[in-house]
Amino acid sequence: MVKTNNKKGILILVLKWLLGVVVALLIFMFAIPQIFNDYISQEIKKGINENLRSELQFKTSEISFFRHFPSLTFSFEEVNLAEPEPFSKERIITAKELGFGINIFKLIFSNELKVEETYLTDCDIRLVKDKFGRNNYDNIFYVDSISSQDDSSSLGLNLNLDKLKIKNANVLYKDEENGITIKSNGFNYKGKGGLDKGILELGSQLDIDSIDVIFDKVEYLKGKTLKAKSFTIYDTKTLSIELDDNTISLNDLNVNFNGRLDVFDDGLSYNVVFNTKNGTLQNVVSALPPKYTEWSKSMDMNGDIDATCNLIGYSGTVPDSLKREHVSLDLVINNGEIAHKTANQKLENIQVKFKGSLENGLMDFRLDNLNFKLQDELTAGKLVLKGREDSLYVKSNIQSKVDLTMLNETLQLPDFKFNGILWSNWNMEGVYQPLASKFPKTEGSFKLTNGFVQTSGHPEPIKNINIDALVQNNGNSYSDSSLKINALNFSFLENKFAAKAFFQNFDQPEYEINSVGSIDFTSLHQVVDLPFLISKGALKVDLNLKGQLSNPDDENSTNVTPNSHSGTLDIVESIQIETDVLPQPLLVKGGKFLFLDDKMAFSNLNIQHESTQVSMNGFFQDYLNYALFSNGILRGDVKLESSKIVVTEFFPKKEQLTSQAAEELDSEVAVVEEVISGVMQVPKDMDITFQIQVDTLKYNLLNINELSGVLGIKDQGLYLKSSDLKMVDGNAQIEGFYHPLNLNEAIFSMDIEAKNLNIKKGYETIQLFKELVPAAEKASGSVSISYNMSGSLDNQMLPLMPSLKGKGTLKAQDLQFEGYKLLGTISKESGFGKLNDPSVKEIAINSTIENNILKMERFRFKVSPFRIRTEGETSLDGMLNLKMRIGLPPLGVIGIPIVINGTSEDFNIKLGSKSPDLDEFKNTGDSYSEEELQRVSVLKDSIREGMTIDEIDEMQRKIEKINLDSLRVKAVDTLKIQQ
Repeated sequence: MVKTNNKKGILILVLKWLLGVVVALLIFMFAIPQIFNDYISQEIKKGINENLRSELQFKTSEISFFRHFPSLTFSFEEVNLAEPEPFSKERIITAKELGFGINIFKLIFSNELKVEETYLTDCDIRLVKDKFGRNNYDNIFYVDSISSQDDSSSLGLNLNLDKLKIKNANVLYKDEENGITIKSNGFNYKGKGGLDKGILELGSQLDIDSIDVIFDKVEYLKGKTLKAKSFTIYDTKTLSIELDDNTISLNDLNVNFNGRLDVFDDGLSYNVVFNTKNGTLQNVVSALPPKYTEWSKSMDMNGDIDATCNLIGYSGTVPDSLKREHVSLDLVINNGEIAHKTANQKLENIQVKFKGSLENGLMDFRLDNLNFKLQDELTAGKLVLKGREDSLYVKSNIQSKVDLTMLNETLQLPDFKFNGILWSNWNMEGVYQPLASKFPKTEGSFKLTNGFVQTSGHPEPIKNINIDALVQNNGNSYSDSSLKINALNFSFLENKFAAKAFFQNFDQPEYEINSVGSIDFTSLHQVVDLPFLISKGALKVDLNLKGQLSNPDDENSTNVTPNSHSGTLDIVESIQIETDVLPQPLLVKGGKFLFLDDKMAFSNLNIQHESTQVSMNGFFQDYLNYALFSNGILRGDVKLESSKIVVTEFFPKKEQLTSQAAEELDSEVAVVEEVISGVMQVPKDMDITFQIQVDTLKYNLLNINELSGVLGIKDQGLYLKSSDLKMVDGNAQIEGFYHPLNLNEAIFSMDIEAKNLNIKKGYETIQLFKELVPAAEKASGSVSISYNMSGSLDNQMLPLMPSLKGKGTLKAQDLQFEGYKLLGTISKESGFGKLNDPSVKEIAINSTIENNILKMERFRFKVSPFRIRTEGETSLDGMLNLKMRIGLPPLGVIGIPIVINGTSEDFNIKLGSKSPDLDEFKNTGDSYSEEELQRVSVLKDSIREGMTIDEIDEMQRKIEKINLDSLRVKAVDTLKIQQ
């Protein structure tokens, strides 16, 4: 009994102590926030204001142990953080709560306010980078968000964030510069770590209910569930990141990854390994775009998959030891089966074993097994590729017979239907080496009958697809190779197309091509993406081509078989051509092509590029060589007429931010404008002569009228000969060339003979005249020019002044100076009032330009009653070094020597006759040599005069008179192609 009472007493005592502790804790938890409330509130608000550039707005704040127990948490409620300029109309963060977990022991015993955790609850986060690279998050903080644990602000606030928790967030990341958009809903994140001796270790856990990923306008993820765990080590001294023990789950697909990132001032290197083991086909499909996720729910899928991918590479400037590019993939699929739940057959016995790598252009691919079976028909294949693109060992054995109609019913892919019967049998072994004319021994066939393809891009299918092709090579060279296309037929909408072809001896291909029908490129591109330059429009073709090509790589190659070409090609609907050479698509509004043996003649070819419109008549030669050989050259003679050509429309451009003064705000504002971003490119592998007649050619502010002459394209250069034109109220003849060296630099040369140009208009509209003759700003009258000049252009298509070289004569007549500072100052200093704003009947100046210096030979002119003699030099950046003699009346025998030094706005005038030469500035660019300049210049003289305009017109009249029905090829079903 005594023992029982003792036990009760002890229990009561323990309960009292526990109750006392609980009461003390409760008092403590209520008292501490009250005691330190003002201090904590003041320090956190001050710390935030010290660290944030943008204003943090909130409705209320409170401090409590109970919001994120057991952490003492100071919370802002109904928070929004404004974005910095130029995104200030939006909010980067809005949240129900922004909380800071505080180290209570540091607070009580060290009087230090240390934030150990940060909480964001029920929030929207918006991270944006615009197409100019500006973003709304770099400029939020005045200082780095990561600091040493020993750091603290002068306010006693330590903002080292060891832990971050985000609950129920909607996160938007939009990168317009790179075309990336990531949307996450139900975003939950927990991260923790610490910084020790420059090493920051972070562990994190991420759960996202729904994530969308869009890259380059293509949805890669839509509504996917994502879970991730990671442990990452940052070395803040060397800016390296070790990715260790990271796992990501995309719906049902688990992927592990590890590796290393090294960040440098101007570059980045990476070495990352991804692998998924013990996965299934169902897991993989669950990670595909959303339409396939929904599709997979109606599928029965089995099969195991293991995959490992290693990515090694770099961007920008990195140490040589890290300059490596490597991609490797190991993939194994076993016992795969796929079938729609309503299908009668299944795709089964799917077996894949692949191991491949690509490093610095060297490939090593091995497909040891590719098998699947459908309705007792087996597809089996093996493939080996080893080497480089220009020297590649190939070995393959692929046999397949597939009922595409059955496969379509088995898979029932979303937005894609197909049918037909496909046979394929390929056996290849040997070396592909095009420069040595080597080709693997080959026996290959491909046959598709009654084919049908339909996608969601167009309501109508491509149907009646029949392809029958055979590739053979019984030796190991190009000359032993042949390609026979017995049929290439299809119909789409109301259009039918059919073709047959035969090629043999790939060194000097003998060919026979027959085709007839219509092609609607606009509608075809809506069904499938085609690898054609033509993106829109429609063509009607009726061709019969037979002959032999000469290999441009072989000097001894000649046509043994004469070419026999006939037929027509009509532009039924304006075609749109997209090419890297031009900044905007080229629209060909109409025209007719006629094939006459070696020539492809064309008439009434109307072409538009932005506001430029031209009409062309003429012919091309060697067009098949140009199309089939990598260095085949397209030759031709063309008559080109245009009412207006805007030259700057052919320059590459980009949008750029510039700063302009905002007077009402007494500040600068960013303005978007389109600027030239490279030199104009010229097509390669062409030798075409144009007889040009242009009513107006516009170049920036300069309008050139009634331009005629010969324009040649050769060796990626433009050459102008025998031209006549009118500009700035005068007449001119110009010859010259333009040749791009790369995307950012070009060289040019021109010889100009101009008469009676208006000086004032020339200064206002011709940039080079403005740079070389700055005195023209204060002069009126006319000028005649005989000058030759060469140099280089920068990526703004402006002359690089130190590169200019030239020599010639400038003659000015009926000059009237007004407000010209140099003569006005001389007038003031000398007391000769006649020299201020004088009239001059004529001046002739011989000069040379080299190394940024324009040297003027001695020249004379008369300002009544004085006779003035001048010589000297000016630099192209505005420095003056002139010698002048003012001859006094009556005969100018007695004169006053003057030396002028300085700049055009700030110069000194003194008596004397000696002065030091100006410093030359030699062009140090090494992108081209004098030999290169001379070589391209000589090419101008080799440009063919070609057919005259009258000869081209006569040819077009003959074309119009030809009975085109006599050139029609026979009906397709009776085409017979000889072997």
